[in-house]
Amino acid sequence: MTDNGSISVEVVRGEMQPWTDCSGGRAPAGGPVLTALLADLLPRSSRALVVGPHGSDVVDAVAARSAHTTVLVRSVSDAQALRAATPSADVTIVAGSLDGFVDSLGEGDAFDLVLAADGLDRVMSTDSSQQDWQRRAAALARTAAAGAVILVAVRNDFALTELFDRRPGHERHGDDEWWPLHDDPSRPTSPAQVRAALATLGFEVSTLYSLIDVAGEAHTLIEADAAAGTRPGHPAARLAVRAVDAAAAVAPLLAPLAESVDAAARAGQLGAVTPGWLAVCGPVAARTVYARNGAASSVLTANLHDGRWQLADRAGDSGRSGDLIAVAGTAEVPDTESVERLLLRAAAAEDVPEFRRIAGRLGDWARKHDAATGLGVIRLDDTGVDGDTFARGVLAWRTAADSSAVELLSAAWHRFHDRLVGGHHRHPWPPWMTEQDLVRTWLGMSGEESTTEVLDRGRQLADQVAAVADVRRTDAGQDLRTSIADAEAAKTRAAELAGHVFGLERTLKFRDQQLKVRENRLRALRTELRSIKGSRAAQVAEVIRKVAVIRDPKRVARAVKRRLPGS
Repeated sequence: MTDNGSISVEVVRGEMQPWTDCSGGRAPAGGPVLTALLADLLPRSSRALVVGPHGSDVVDAVAARSAHTTVLVRSVSDAQALRAATPSADVTIVAGSLDGFVDSLGEGDAFDLVLAADGLDRVMSTDSSQQDWQRRAAALARTAAAGAVILVAVRNDFALTELFDRRPGHERHGDDEWWPLHDDPSRPTSPAQVRAALATLGFEVSTLYSLIDVAGEAHTLIEADAAAGTRPGHPAARLAVRAVDAAAAVAPLLAPLAESVDAAARAGQLGAVTPGWLAVCGPVAARTVYARNGAASSVLTANLHDGRWQLADRAGDSGRSGDLIAVAGTAEVPDTESVERLLLRAAAAEDVPEFRRIAGRLGDWARKHDAATGLGVIRLDDTGVDGDTFARGVLAWRTAADSSAVELLSAAWHRFHDRLVGGHHRHPWPPWMTEQDLVRTWLGMSGEESTTEVLDRGRQLADQVAAVADVRRTDAGQDLRTSIADAEAAKTRAAELAGHVFGLERTLKFRDQQLKVRENRLRALRTELRSIKGSRAAQVAEVIRKVAVIRDPKRVARAVKRRLPGS
């Protein structure tokens, strides 16, 4: 290695300048989810190696468990920034490519902890030979001592986020990421292939996580076996749907991903279609799930035992959004499907009695828990079935102000309506029933009387829940299937409006004809009246009227007297 004192980092062959892996579409690996995993997993080590772009939070987490830590990045500017963020003398920052770093190692320079949580796609430079994934993994293996702990991430070309991205490949993987061999036949693309590929290098995978990241930052980690064993609507599948939606929030999609995630879970293949994996060679992971919670820095951890999930929240901020506050602490929820799936299934089958029965049970459960412990926000898509009753969701929220059970149920039904109609699901209610009519009907099924105030409060809470629980996509990122469905709905609506306009035009035409007939009739009557007034009979009638007045002399005398001068 050579030391360049002007930039206070070490430089090996393959350094890139000017270049950065900290901007563009993919940030360095990091985030509270990854650091929470490292805090649970990493043993004490004498020498640790971090390969590829990682956030300073990850470097600090590794350095806290290691006597000396070496960080390898290919960009000189990134190395300078990391050096400034990590001034510790126990941390060495090296700029260069992986092959150049391996060639600079001497005898006994192996590491007992090697971390490549960003994967092996951003470790080679423009000066490196074109190496496929297997050769890069072999180079990584050369840095590890016997019995070393290895953590390496692998990107998945078969991920749903890749398959449903409607952009061509050169726009998804451009020069900003600089993947020289993205079309790589040696890259593993399934959990079994990841285990086999690392086994050929002498590494036994003790734990394999399905990794879902948002632009490089880990969002959710689910053990691949647990992901393969979950089913649609179950807690692990709910967390996967939430994470995949977040991962693809800015990508133009062919179709919504939630439906495909559920289909993969139903087939037992959810662990094979996530954006990537994180393989752990060495210690066995203590947690089944690590996921972003409602709060910005809070992490949800979960373990599955005997058909129930034990949930715990790592310390973070309070997670307040508007009138909602994230509920932290520990809880236990059943590994069952959500209430929303039961309702959607009953609605699709037009089984209104079953829908009414579930709604009635939901109302009983809400009133019971509201009176006992304070209910909290009801999200039907994250409320599980627990025998004959229901259980809180994996991610729980409560309102800052006191809210009654009927208000919380109103919010739940408003949200259900949004997801029912927005997801173009089939239901048995007439299409002309408005949102308020449907919510009022469903509240009645739950045993509650709805008022305007209750409906307005429910709508307000439902909007706040959507703001914290749902991924907001931009118009440009709208998926193609939804766009086509919306276009078809717009065409149907336009045809209905055109028919309505045609009917109004015909009505106006008939009314115009009626007015013309009436006007002609009035003109004829006026003409007839004028002819009657000028006739001889009319003149005789006028004379008779005047003579009839003279038949009353006193009346005539009074009239004459009034006309005399001085009277």
